[in-house]
Amino acid sequence: MRKIVFSVVLFSVAAASAFPVPFQPTVLKLTVSPVIQYEFDGSTLNIPVMVTGTPADVSFLILTRDKGPNISKVMNGYLGWHYVNKIDTCVFMTPSNFMGLGSNTITWNGRDKDGALVPSGDYTYYMFGYDYKSPKIKMTQYLTPNPWGYRTVLEKDSRGQAQTRPVLYMSDSNRGTSTTAFIHTLKRWVVGNDPDDATLLETCNDLGYGDVGGLAFLPNDQTKFFHDTLKWAGLKITRKFTWVPNGAAFLDANWGSNGEYAYSGAWPSGWNFGPGVVSDLKDYLFLVNADISGVGRGSQLIVIEALDGSDVKKFDISKWWVNPTEGDPNVGGQYSGGPTEISYRNGLIALGCHTTCINSLMNPYADTTDDAVLWINRNGDYIGDRNWEPTSKKPWVCNDEKVGPYKYTTSMDDQGFVIFPCYDMGALSFGLYAPDGTGVAYKAYAAETASQKYGTDIIDYGSPYDGIYTSQTGAASAIPTGFWFIAQDSVSGLISSRTAVKVAFPPAFAVEQNTPNPFNPFTSISFTLVNAGKVTVDIYNAAGQKVDNVVNTVLSAGSHSVTWNASRFSAGAYFYTVKCGGFSKTMKMILLK
Repeated sequence: MRKIVFSVVLFSVAAASAFPVPFQPTVLKLTVSPVIQYEFDGSTLNIPVMVTGTPADVSFLILTRDKGPNISKVMNGYLGWHYVNKIDTCVFMTPSNFMGLGSNTITWNGRDKDGALVPSGDYTYYMFGYDYKSPKIKMTQYLTPNPWGYRTVLEKDSRGQAQTRPVLYMSDSNRGTSTTAFIHTLKRWVVGNDPDDATLLETCNDLGYGDVGGLAFLPNDQTKFFHDTLKWAGLKITRKFTWVPNGAAFLDANWGSNGEYAYSGAWPSGWNFGPGVVSDLKDYLFLVNADISGVGRGSQLIVIEALDGSDVKKFDISKWWVNPTEGDPNVGGQYSGGPTEISYRNGLIALGCHTTCINSLMNPYADTTDDAVLWINRNGDYIGDRNWEPTSKKPWVCNDEKVGPYKYTTSMDDQGFVIFPCYDMGALSFGLYAPDGTGVAYKAYAAETASQKYGTDIIDYGSPYDGIYTSQTGAASAIPTGFWFIAQDSVSGLISSRTAVKVAFPPAFAVEQNTPNPFNPFTSISFTLVNAGKVTVDIYNAAGQKVDNVVNTVLSAGSHSVTWNASRFSAGAYFYTVKCGGFSKTMKMILLK
């Protein structure tokens, strides 16, 4: 996850006490050269990969580079499973490379997926890795993934800066009637809290009918949130509230029309689930609208103004998500497959649903639906597919809520990889799509079973908590309580035939994982500066207390490395923060004695 994190502060008011932060996962980091030269002559290219933190199953992909503008509405693959539009596409991949800690190598012979030599030029490589070997780590026992209790993770604070610790919100799945509202208990958990301390769970109640959506927050005022509820007459509404810690939320009766934004139209059955999300680029609220009961014949991505609830645009995506043939009772599927799931990152939206084979990526700022849809993955490549078995009674029917995999959530990481939990696929954990929607592989966590798999969320912004969060392994009939952590990382870079290639990425402030790690008592901390300036490298203990200063001076632009001598400190987890100007990044390290 190569990225710049601006103004990261190691401790917030909530974490500034002397009490330790008990949830301290070991994060995974893949370190690869950002620029790799290759002659594209069929020779073997050896790509060094440094793995720190945990072992990793690494998927390696090569995509075209800067060719997206010339790719327009291309449908390919068996059954036309893959649609791409204005986006670079995959030419080669190896779904798995099992790597241990330290130095590893990935090889490529310069050929594409069909065995033909790839033309000389510029390409982007991607690597997605996750810890396939270590047991899951409990993050909290007081929030548990379930099919209808949607989650929202806040990685930035109200100033637009990276959270010291990400904050996870979750709605419940209570349902009232068309005339009787239920009290929804909404939950807030700061990642890094003691997983077993019930006093750290914050709640807030609001009134609604069917709880069908996650909580979306205004980027610049995170006390204001939006929540979807569903009236059984087929009316879905979104309302704006003020969060009251451990109290009752205030409804903003002046927002929208009489305090709500209503939508559903011609889809009357009421099986209309799905969260909203607020853009951090503009104050837009994104909503999905699709009836997955079996009779719904429309599908939309709706964009409204978050500040006042007024309409901005509606994308009719029925051509992708609705199939009249499959809705025929003799076929046995349903008309609409959703979407009911939204994952927003870097200005793009990944869509999915548990009742369909379809996943999609959209640019919600485009003017038209044709321009907005970047990729579609449907039946044909076996990742996320339905009814593909030769014995299936409904061959290749996509919109079918009676077979797996049940993709209850959709989550996207910072490099554009999309994952979904794959319940009803045996002892597999999640399915993985490439940044262009190519199905990569199904993956399994350590000691996975054929248990229920409802939630899979990714935290990915350069924090000490980056990784996958999901349910614990258990019996097929039950889920152990809580959210659990699996280490995950992804990176990208340039492969080029040019001998004096100019790095396509802008010069970036970067902080590397310390080496060695764990260590005793010396370790090196390396970092790269965009410009010359005053630099500080500070060490903090697990309680957020500053315990040492390694650097406090002016340094030139470029790469630097310093050594920390921890001989006078006790064993345990520590954090180092490198700051220069407006840039800052914090990393975790382990001292052993």
